[in-house]
Amino acid sequence: MKVIGEGKEGKEIFSFTGASIFIPIIFIAGLIFISSCTDKYEFTMGHDFFDSQTRLQVIDTFGVDVSTILLDSLKTSATKVAYAGSYEDNIVGSVKCGAYFDLSYSDFSEIEEKAIFDSAGFTLMYKKGNSYGDTTSLMTLKLHMLTEKIEPYSTYLYNTSSFDYSPEVTGSVSFYPSPNSLTDTAVYLQVNALGEELFNKIRNKDEDVSSSEQFSDYIKGFFLESGSPDNKAIVGFIADEANLKLMIYYHINNEEPELKNISITMGAQNHQFNNVRYDPANSPLRNIKSEGNEISSAQTDDHSYMQGLVGLLPKFQFPTVDEILAIQRWKILKADLIIEPVKDSYDVFSLPEKLYIYDTDKENRLNSVLLDDKGNSLTANLVFDDLYEEEATYTYDITKFINTEFSDSYFDYEHGLVIGLSQDEFTSSLDRLLVECKNPRVKLVLYFLTY
Repeated sequence: MKVIGEGKEGKEIFSFTGASIFIPIIFIAGLIFISSCTDKYEFTMGHDFFDSQTRLQVIDTFGVDVSTILLDSLKTSATKVAYAGSYEDNIVGSVKCGAYFDLSYSDFSEIEEKAIFDSAGFTLMYKKGNSYGDTTSLMTLKLHMLTEKIEPYSTYLYNTSSFDYSPEVTGSVSFYPSPNSLTDTAVYLQVNALGEELFNKIRNKDEDVSSSEQFSDYIKGFFLESGSPDNKAIVGFIADEANLKLMIYYHINNEEPELKNISITMGAQNHQFNNVRYDPANSPLRNIKSEGNEISSAQTDDHSYMQGLVGLLPKFQFPTVDEILAIQRWKILKADLIIEPVKDSYDVFSLPEKLYIYDTDKENRLNSVLLDDKGNSLTANLVFDDLYEEEATYTYDITKFINTEFSDSYFDYEHGLVIGLSQDEFTSSLDRLLVECKNPRVKLVLYFLTY
């Protein structure tokens, strides 16, 4: 049987006659005619355009296999956000984040002999919109000093990277997070013992603060982590040279006390990264690691999961779409992948406004983001019924992907798709999504002509 379909990108192995210029008009009319969704639609075109055997058909009953994959690692260095805290639920599992960073050396100004140390600490500025969990509960963070220097692996550091640190707590703070407040924009973490020691070394011109190399041997860096098993949130702080810094405050007793400070900024951007420890034991994803970091939605309550930083992604494969190859003469006009979030899954965690779609293979490698006809990244914006707070959907036009797969008269089942945040957001955000896979199911809707 000879099968005629779309060609590969830049090549068409099937073409219509001159009457094909009417296709967009017919297509729009057909879509209006078949606005309600059933299993199969047929739209017979008038004789003015094609003969009576030409039909526009719509099928939404193709099977879609949905699973969740867990990436081995994600680059989390140089994202300019430092995450610390922990959160646990029975939907995704336990997530615990800790931030690594070091300090930048500069020539320290001379400190007068009569100067008196006052206090020292880190001012942690909230990264608005970068929090996860219950921020109304008391939260504790603690800071440790590293016992080894931060060394990037081939430029990058990952959510699985870690460096040794002292079990001794250099500083801690307990607070009620207010990451979206217009007034309480920062958390102050005192490190008075370290600050006074450093103050004295600078004043005494100690060898430990005499050069960049000596300074990095003395203070190798820090690890900021969740300080209590009762924490219920993960909070993001701005991690750049302007905002993450160690401040040492002192004064000089003159007639009027003269207040002064020393500011030591965060070190290299690629030395700052977030470590993520993920445990799915108490969630439907409990077996994902033993299953080779991929698990079918049939084993996870008919849901699929996405969460940035953790590395969870919904994956879609199409086991029956090649049935269209049995049709003798056809042309696909449009292919939509329609995805709905699980109802009531976004009461606490807001749905992402925009999601990208990537192609993948049997090794679950993210090969590239899909592109539209204009060469832009293919995305789906959230469509949400604000009045009734239901019927949230993401719809992807994957016509180009489907036609390219059919161009050699073969559809590769292993060539699947995954949805997620942009590459930058995925490594710097904890946004999550639960995909409904049964009621309603994920749909692949094909609009195609037969003649």
